[in-house]
Amino acid sequence: MIKEDSGPCSPYNNGTVVISVAEHCKYLRKLHIDDWRTNRIGNEGLLAIAKHSVNLQELVLIRVNPNSVSLEAIATNCVKLERLALCGSETIADGEISCIALKCVALKKLCIKGCPVLDEGIEAFAWACPNLVKIKVKKCKNVTGEVGDWLRARRGSLVVNLDVCEVKTEAVDTSASEGGGQEDVVEFPPVVSQPNPPSIRSNSIGGGQMVNSSSNSNGSS
Repeated sequence: MIKEDSGPCSPYNNGTVVISVAEHCKYLRKLHIDDWRTNRIGNEGLLAIAKHSVNLQELVLIRVNPNSVSLEAIATNCVKLERLALCGSETIADGEISCIALKCVALKKLCIKGCPVLDEGIEAFAWACPNLVKIKVKKCKNVTGEVGDWLRARRGSLVVNLDVCEVKTEAVDTSASEGGGQEDVVEFPPVVSQPNPPSIRSNSIGGGQMVNSSSNSNGSS
């Protein structure tokens, strides 16, 4: 996991850690980015993920605000992506969700939480993402229960979990540090490790940032 909670003068507050991880961990399979405090992990870092992390299988973005270019790059280049969670983003709306539906063909599980998505964006999964088995939508105030019923009727095998009863206007609480409790964001199973390669675990990198990612690179970090 990469947690961006450094101060405004920190050299790490512009996504350089994300870029470094992407460039040096060529076999990265699992990456969680939590930008809940400063919102300084920008599109440059996400584009680096799209360019270098072609083996990525699981990606969680918490309070990261990608633009359509960086999100489309990830959807297009990370062809092995099976699990994706988008939480508390102000820029992920119907257009971005439709892009994911069209381009993330390997996607099996999707979680959308606290994003400005409408029913129309969720409807895109009625025809796209052929391998999708579960979609979870929580605290997206513009998504109604009707679209869940509509989607189930068209894709009977798809598990649709819509939490439309907890619609609130406050920001999504995803912090797990500073004494804050973290809500359930995703329910992804762990990525199965390969027998040879080591994993990167909880390496502290200045300015309060933490990297916790899974990779099967030989000595890459």
